[in-house]
Amino acid sequence: MPAFPEHRRSPPDIRQILPGMGASHTRVRQLEERCRDSGLKMTDLRRVLLHGIIEAGKGATADEIWKILDRMLGGHAPSHGSIQRNLNLLVQHGVLRRDVGANRVWRYDIASAYRETSPAITFVNAETGRHIPLRSLKIAALLYRAAAEYGLVLKSAAITVAPSNSERDCQAPSPSI
Repeated sequence: MPAFPEHRRSPPDIRQILPGMGASHTRVRQLEERCRDSGLKMTDLRRVLLHGIIEAGKGATADEIWKILDRMLGGHAPSHGSIQRNLNLLVQHGVLRRDVGANRVWRYDIASAYRETSPAITFVNAETGRHIPLRSLKIAALLYRAAAEYGLVLKSAAITVAPSNSERDCQAPSPSI
């Protein structure tokens, strides 16, 4: 049977972190609480990953986090794919922030506390000019993902809307060829 070093038979466990390594247990517990509050289930892999994220510091790439985890776990780090999937989940749930630089490399940082509640989005009625505040993590996540897909960093966004006058306005537009 061929050996694949990228594949693990069992998930990493917090007890596998070598003595003297790992992040502050207080900070890890705080991040675990933020994960639970955002609706993300805590797994052993995510707990270990939180240690790596904290140790890597601000602006770390997924590869840098993997290297730190590899040192912490004595050469038995989770696969790159597992790390990237979980980083994506942490970003979607607002626990991490992903920034894309000019070189199109994703860098991760722990999201500040104000991002836990969701950024304010203001819809502006095109006809009346009325501002309608909205707090929606789903819309914010969509905007951030769209920006990241094109290698952009979202600083601010404005959405102008028009009131719906008929049922026809609520239907999705037909695709043009």
